[in-house]
Amino acid sequence: MNSRPDRTACQTCTHDQWMPSRRSFLATTGIALSTVALGDLFPGRVLAQDEASEVTLANYPRQPVGRVSALEPDVPVVIAYPEQVAHNAAMLVRLGVPAGGGVGEGQDIVAFSTRCTHMGGDLANEYHAQYKVAGPCREHLTTFDLTRHGMVVSGHATQSLPQLVLQIEGDEIYATGIIGLLFGHHAAPTSPTTEV
Repeated sequence: MNSRPDRTACQTCTHDQWMPSRRSFLATTGIALSTVALGDLFPGRVLAQDEASEVTLANYPRQPVGRVSALEPDVPVVIAYPEQVAHNAAMLVRLGVPAGGGVGEGQDIVAFSTRCTHMGGDLANEYHAQYKVAGPCREHLTTFDLTRHGMVVSGHATQSLPQLVLQIEGDEIYATGIIGLLFGHHAAPTSPTTEV
């Protein structure tokens, strides 16, 4: 029988201690690291989301940003929110399908910042109606899914596109705040944590 023992005698030393084989060392190390990782992953609950997620809402003034009757499906309208400066541009669009954070009868009216969260690339003319995405950004090709709260689909960005919180009163659409941090801002004015 030609079986190798799990431990071999130390060949270079004069003492009579057993040294673990490379295989048993790697197996033991793998088990130890897995145990540490699993302890962090399962501190008392499995990776499940609550029905309502908590988000930090930037506290900006309530402003009218458009009219429901003026929005055509899949035709974005560039708006300035929260301030009337170029780097705070956002797009207001009726997607034609229900979207996370959407308002209106079909829950399909949304608004997002037009600045990529990676390096601030302009996304104002990068809406693709077929896929309901903004991008790819011309800087590093990040694409954002507008039906899922501006989630990153691909590219270098690590944060979702900041989404404007919208309200409708009659035909008027109002922006009341922003979920996420606008590119170029190191902090946002915040209100108490809100469930969305």
